[in-house]
Amino acid sequence: MTVSIRSERRCCDGTIGSYSHLSQVALFPPDCACGEAPTPIAHVLARMIRRATRVLVGGLLILGLAGCARTPIPEGSEGIALHPAMHGDFGHYTLALTWQPGFCARGAGCLADQPHKPLIGLHGLWASRPQDLVDADVPPQRWWAVGCDIYGGQDHYVPVRISDTTRRALAQTVAHLRDDLVAHEYRKHVQCFGMPAENFFHTALVMRARLADTSFGVYLRAQAGQTVTHAALLGVFRDSFHVDIDRALQLQCQTDPNGVIVLTQLWFTIRRQNLTDFPRPESFMRSPQLQDNCPARFQIPAWAPKG
Repeated sequence: MTVSIRSERRCCDGTIGSYSHLSQVALFPPDCACGEAPTPIAHVLARMIRRATRVLVGGLLILGLAGCARTPIPEGSEGIALHPAMHGDFGHYTLALTWQPGFCARGAGCLADQPHKPLIGLHGLWASRPQDLVDADVPPQRWWAVGCDIYGGQDHYVPVRISDTTRRALAQTVAHLRDDLVAHEYRKHVQCFGMPAENFFHTALVMRARLADTSFGVYLRAQAGQTVTHAALLGVFRDSFHVDIDRALQLQCQTDPNGVIVLTQLWFTIRRQNLTDFPRPESFMRSPQLQDNCPARFQIPAWAPKG
């Protein structure tokens, strides 16, 4: 926070920068704007203290709320990188995030111990078809369905070796399903690339946190329980990330048990070589396949009240 006293002629009531945390206090009225006497310096200083206190308290409140909403992630979250040891010549990743209240309304739903925070969860980070599958004319739908099993010899019971810190973060962020979603994601989307589970899930967690902390993530949380339009949500995405790329974000919806069409997932298409840049504009690209299934209007659901 910075407090600045300007000795130029400005309006005597002063202005406050909306986003820069800069309190601008005017000491002298302009020649023909206010028509007031110069503000005594004691009053100015008192006003400065009141404004600084409001900014400080507001800032602490925001930080406190943000702290409640965040999900713990492993240390070293400032950097992300994945280096597949095999089949690393694919074109892009899909970061699949869940809108937890909608995602847990699907099928058999989530288990009773499902955390209700954060609202934006992690589903997976999926590599597109490696080049050998493209050359063999394996359709993308086959790769989506089979994943690493397409290469054969995959261990369906391989343990997912991750730290306790990463495991706790995943437990708070990944939907709790009858079948372990973390183990499923590793075995289907990771093990054939030879990436260590700790590195992979650390990267996915950091990317989820980066997205959730943006103005787009704030917008989504503010709409919980509201009906939105498809166009409006994509418009906020474009404005938040300064991206005007068709299918860089694709939405997934389903009908909940009450017959309401609700948002369940958000799929972001990311250039493989720009993974570390996410979510800067250069990291996004147009998905080669149309997968968005949300209608013109749908609900971003909130959790149902307990009891």
